[in-house]
Amino acid sequence: MKKTTAIVLVIAIMALTGCGSNQGKDDLAQSNQEGEAAAESYQELTVGDSAPDFTAETVSGNSFTLSEHSGKVVLLNFWATWCGPCVGEMPAFEKLYGEYGEEVAILAVNSMEDTISVAQFVADNGYTFPIAFDANGAVSMKYPTDGIPYTLVIGKDGTVKNIYLGAKDAESQYLEYKSAIDKALEE
Repeated sequence: MKKTTAIVLVIAIMALTGCGSNQGKDDLAQSNQEGEAAAESYQELTVGDSAPDFTAETVSGNSFTLSEHSGKVVLLNFWATWCGPCVGEMPAFEKLYGEYGEEVAILAVNSMEDTISVAQFVADNGYTFPIAFDANGAVSMKYPTDGIPYTLVIGKDGTVKNIYLGAKDAESQYLEYKSAIDKALEE
């Protein structure tokens, strides 16, 4: 009975903090017969942590490797097409990409959806900033969270400078991310 109550509580918290996601603690518990032990080893990143390296294929057919952007500020976002706040903030990333160009690396990692759906979503919306596939969740598992959208600003030194869970409207998120990026660029 306690386990059921705990699961309901976790789902309620996820719903309140963002869209929720099928990454993080729930995936660890489902993929491991000793779910409780796996959930205890789950650890979210905090400000000051080193950002885990990864490589992901982008919708444009290129690959994005985090370590190849050493010395640059990186805006890293985890999202899904079914997540209203995720979709709602996407214009902020497009605006930031247009403003900063190559000065800042921007990547939105789709959280475990099929590549055809993601590519169609990007085409339908005309987004030009880099968007990566993560159909098997390999990248998402390196960045565990209780919900999406989940966005990190990573400094030139590879450490996490800011973490955002959830999103308001695109303009609010643009201003918040721009401020964090500008601060990280000054370091």
